[in-house]
Amino acid sequence: MKNKIHIWIVTTILTTLFLPILGTLLYSLSTKWTNTLLPQGLTLKWYLEIFQNKMFLNAIGKSFWICLISLFFIGIVLIPTVFVATYYFRKIEKMMELLVLICFAVPGAVSVVGLIKLYSNEPFRLVGTTYILVGVYFVLAYPFVYRGIKNSLSGLNIKELVESANILGASTKVAFFRVIVPNISKGLSVSMLLTFSMLFGEFLLVNMLVGGKFQTVQMYINSIKSGYSGHYSSALVITYFGILLMLTTLAFYIGEKNNRR
Repeated sequence: MKNKIHIWIVTTILTTLFLPILGTLLYSLSTKWTNTLLPQGLTLKWYLEIFQNKMFLNAIGKSFWICLISLFFIGIVLIPTVFVATYYFRKIEKMMELLVLICFAVPGAVSVVGLIKLYSNEPFRLVGTTYILVGVYFVLAYPFVYRGIKNSLSGLNIKELVESANILGASTKVAFFRVIVPNISKGLSVSMLLTFSMLFGEFLLVNMLVGGKFQTVQMYINSIKSGYSGHYSSALVITYFGILLMLTTLAFYIGEKNNRR
């Protein structure tokens, strides 16, 4: 009896959550939907228009580019830093944990005001450029990527692995690249993909720091408030949702595969 109640509760919650998405999907596929319960016709016209729109394709490319560049720098900086802190300087870990809390504690709107005042004048005039986005994305992604790396390293006996490699004639540097990094690659991939999906949907910081000078997907969606068909807007939202869904599903698939091993 309890199991049936749980099933009904879960079904109700999922239906409530996905019903608006289903309605948006149907509207994006409809030719006309005015005074009937279901669409009066179905078409892929709006999706074809989206993928033929150069502004949308450029926005997708810019979003992927800025997210990949940011995650690249995050990986280069954080992976060796967390390893060194874990293997050599355990006291530094407390400082890194404090930085994680600070990143969560300071709201984005508050940090933007400080960034604008700090980087809008010489010699660090970065507001309005993509350089400041890379730095801001680094701060946004730091807690998630750090925790993913830290959790992966916690599952390894780093000291024994490095010492075993040293006994076999490999330096600590070689042990890091050939033993430690391959062992944390799965956990790192999951945290990177989830962080990528979060950065991909960022709007507030991009809008306030760069504005229309660098149009990401969210900026493009915000720019079509008027002058476009509601069907087109719905198709755009579903496309955006589908991209995030694919990234998240891939991350969970990699994580589940890693847990089974």
